[in-house]
Amino acid sequence: MPLSSFCQESDEDRIKIGLVLSGGGAKGIAHVGIIRAMEEAGIRPDYVVGTSMGSVVGGLYALGYSADQLEEIIRSIDWDLIISNRVDFKDISFEEKEYYNRYLLEIPLENWKPSVPSGLIEGQVLSEVLHYYSWPSNTYDSFDEFPIPFRCIATDIKGGRPVIFKDGYLHDAIRSSIAIPTAFTAFEFDTTAVVDGGIVDNFPVDVVREMGADFVIGVNVSDEDFLDFDDLKGFAAILTQLAMAESLRLTKKNIDQTDLYIKPDLGPYSTGSFGAYEAILKLGDETGQLYLADFQVVADSLNLPPIEKYSTPDNRSVRLSEIEIKGNSLFSDSFIKSKLDLDPGDTITPSMAKESIRHVFGSNGFYKVDYSLNKAQNGDYKMVVRTKEKPSHTLSTSLHYDNIFSAGLLFNLTIRNWIGNSSRAVILTDISRNPKIRFDYYKYLGQEKKVLFNFRSDYIRQEFPSYENGRPSQLNIIRNSRVEAQLMTVNSLKESWSLGGVYDLQRSRILFNASIPADIRNSSDRYFSVRARYYRNSQNDRNFPTKGAEGLLEVNYRFDTKLSINLRSGVDTLFLELDTGNELPIPKDDLDALVNLFIPNPYFTVYGRYSKYFSLNSKIQLQPQGVLGGVLSNETALKLFREYLIGGYQTVRFGDTQLYGLNYGEISTPNFAKLGLVLQYLPVKKLYLRSGLNFLGYSEHVPFTDWGNIKGQSLWGYGVDASYQSILGPITLGVGSNSLDEKIRFHLSLGLSFNFTDR
Repeated sequence: MPLSSFCQESDEDRIKIGLVLSGGGAKGIAHVGIIRAMEEAGIRPDYVVGTSMGSVVGGLYALGYSADQLEEIIRSIDWDLIISNRVDFKDISFEEKEYYNRYLLEIPLENWKPSVPSGLIEGQVLSEVLHYYSWPSNTYDSFDEFPIPFRCIATDIKGGRPVIFKDGYLHDAIRSSIAIPTAFTAFEFDTTAVVDGGIVDNFPVDVVREMGADFVIGVNVSDEDFLDFDDLKGFAAILTQLAMAESLRLTKKNIDQTDLYIKPDLGPYSTGSFGAYEAILKLGDETGQLYLADFQVVADSLNLPPIEKYSTPDNRSVRLSEIEIKGNSLFSDSFIKSKLDLDPGDTITPSMAKESIRHVFGSNGFYKVDYSLNKAQNGDYKMVVRTKEKPSHTLSTSLHYDNIFSAGLLFNLTIRNWIGNSSRAVILTDISRNPKIRFDYYKYLGQEKKVLFNFRSDYIRQEFPSYENGRPSQLNIIRNSRVEAQLMTVNSLKESWSLGGVYDLQRSRILFNASIPADIRNSSDRYFSVRARYYRNSQNDRNFPTKGAEGLLEVNYRFDTKLSINLRSGVDTLFLELDTGNELPIPKDDLDALVNLFIPNPYFTVYGRYSKYFSLNSKIQLQPQGVLGGVLSNETALKLFREYLIGGYQTVRFGDTQLYGLNYGEISTPNFAKLGLVLQYLPVKKLYLRSGLNFLGYSEHVPFTDWGNIKGQSLWGYGVDASYQSILGPITLGVGSNSLDEKIRFHLSLGLSFNFTDR
């Protein structure tokens, strides 16, 4: 239809412009560039209608966000999290961080029987983003009251009919429209569930016409017609085309009803190309500039008034009149409200709402947690928190291998509310040559649920060599049994204080050392301790952090230490070979008395570490590190104290210290200090290249009154490693050496293990 037929003499009589934005997944990011060019030409539509990704861009644009602001939002989003069931590691509750995202497979158990997980994305981070940016819509009773009236389309699962959203909660409307059936879970309402609107109307020109649009600008980033069989790549593509058959037929009709039709050429990019958002933004801008002259002709021909500059949408605070919890049975209302830390009468901002929901979801017992705000008659808002719980029982598993401890198969059984309400128990086993088992239990205490009681029992077997001049000299076999009971603060996602007691028994055996009499079976070292700990972790990932910091300060008071040398069955006397060639007999009772001379009186230990990632640019980070461990005792150097294990890439136990240029546990010492600097480079997605330099100073025990005479040793360690974030977990290959022996050490590991960290 010629533009001249639309010309009007007055603004009141001027024709109304409708903008239609199609669905298309990641390709819908290109809509931003077309909107920018429209506004540059002086066109601001009177109506906006969108489907799927078009509803995201269109809904926020209609709400008042400019094209530049939309681009900023797109650039700020972590798209890997958006299209996954993960959240940022820093957003997981402190008590759950150790087990989060650590397994290859998680199997929900219903009545102890495996159930098949949906495999679809719940969209926790997606909802978080939509809630935050759609917050200004709370001030409107209808989408017609937006700066630009808006509609979006979803599909009713029951009848396959289109659902046109024109009022309600904007987050719910957009989340419904973008619920791609093969990717995201359906969005559930009280009486029905809906999925992506692209199934029934992916290019809803008909809807914008019904709103009153006289002139329609339509942007279609999806298929215009049915693809030939040869062009359908795979069975999933065939099913998708069949599912969207009605929508494709309607799209052809709607294209004919479009006055200015725009089909961006997005080259090789598909609906899932969210990682290529920069390129798609650029193509959108290029397309917009191609049509800039057309937009200017439209603006001039229709005699459009100058457009007003957008002001930033108002993220004003709202006052809560009531808080309702839905969907929960395993977790009580009081538990969820304690995590929310909100009360009726509180005034909240979108940032406060986001943090409160994160605290609930961070407990790791939910597939999804989101909310809606419903305006009450007095102008306040009722907050409805909607939860989707995980089953009370979950079985998780993973594989692992490394060149120090060999291969293993890990199983984690997590049970909630097994031993009391508001509790969680973990039974963790590592089936390997170095078996490990753990029972880890906690229970939230008090009405506020900001403190918990934690009981943990660990058994760990470690078989690794000792070294002389960089070469293996003997084989250490350590069996460690440890029981802990403590009170922990859990009111923060990033930090925790704890106070408790520890029982630790370690049995050691050394093989292939001719200087150790064959009649010695093993030695044992036992102690009790009272421990105070402060631990902070704001890193964005356990094994692949690029942001955040980790800090720990721990003080132990160790007492009732017992050392013993255990002889083989039937042996009553130990014979020690002297340099003269003679043997010195030591009866068992005398041996015990001799060992007792080395037992220290109660003493303190202090251990601390800190590291932080500094971003030099989007691909390079610098990580300074510092670690300190020591014994505070005024006893003589003859006493034996439990030593710290230093070296390698792995942190098998909480207090292990990584060091470039050494293998795991290559140095054991009661006192040490380490400084390090690591440069990390991400050349491509999921590949991490690191180079590091460490300085280590260490010494035997010295009474603290004689610290001025410490004569320790020191070394420099250095190395490089490459890690790939695979579906099986980290794959790491490293090489390093040190200034003492200058011998090369290699490290190879694969998968996720029992270790505190695997990289």
